[in-house]
Amino acid sequence: MNVLTVTLNPCIDKTVTVSDFEKGKTNRTLSVRSDIGGKGINVSRILYEFGVDTTAAGILAGDRGRYIEKALKESGIKTCFSFTDGDVRTNMKILDVTDGTMTEINERGFAAGNAYALLLDELEVLLPNFDIAVISGSIPSDLSSSVYAELISLAKSKEVKAILDADGMLFKEGSKAKPFAVKPNLSELENYVGRKLSTIDEIAAEAKKITCKGIELVTVSLGSEGAVFVGEGVAVKTTPFPIEVKSAAAAGDSMVGALIAAMDRGMSFIETAQLMTAAGTVTASKEGTTVATASEVFESYKRIKYEIL
Repeated sequence: MNVLTVTLNPCIDKTVTVSDFEKGKTNRTLSVRSDIGGKGINVSRILYEFGVDTTAAGILAGDRGRYIEKALKESGIKTCFSFTDGDVRTNMKILDVTDGTMTEINERGFAAGNAYALLLDELEVLLPNFDIAVISGSIPSDLSSSVYAELISLAKSKEVKAILDADGMLFKEGSKAKPFAVKPNLSELENYVGRKLSTIDEIAAEAKKITCKGIELVTVSLGSEGAVFVGEGVAVKTTPFPIEVKSAAAAGDSMVGALIAAMDRGMSFIETAQLMTAAGTVTASKEGTTVATASEVFESYKRIKYEIL
């Protein structure tokens, strides 16, 4: 299996760890670390850990962009990026070890300029070489909210399965193009349906409505509560094993990577749900945007409890 990930607005993730974070006051750091980031890039990183062929594509800018490209290549991940003016954004993540909460302050990032058109030309040629395209994360400020629908349609026209992981209008508009799978978290799903979802049954019902629109798999991540999976005529709720949360920054991206790894191995629907939940759980136990290794996930996924709804 060969997988393309598309990250239109990459970043450097700077994670600051504090104790008893106090808003409006001076807080002293316990530790600071920086990692290359962006949802699609994170997916490529975990796919590489799983031994799945992957190419990271998208838009980069400036010295930080060149650093990201170099880091990916040095780690063995193939790249296809268009460059634009400006520089890649830095996202600040403040982890309070006292209660495990994370506060994120994300910059908007660069304007794409003509780099998006150049990337589209590249993808037009490259996509037939791939089985799956992962389209995820935020977008540059000058691109339309319909951009993911365009990319999904392009992928489907090349007979490539598309997986969408985005929020707000990007999720709403992208879903209209009927990707193979979507992975909203609970707040993103609530934003999409326009109301609070208080029970697992309500969450599963709304996810099922999305599958009725032509999307084959809907995964709703619930953080420490696990996830709801709807597809193949089945709805499943998973419950993770207990961990000490160190950073949930790349947990959702790890779930997407694990989905593809499960597809690559021909795993069952239940096993796929367990593997995805285990990948997100193990990644959340690591610092910064460090992702789970394949051995960690495969050694632990059977510990994930599940309930057929």
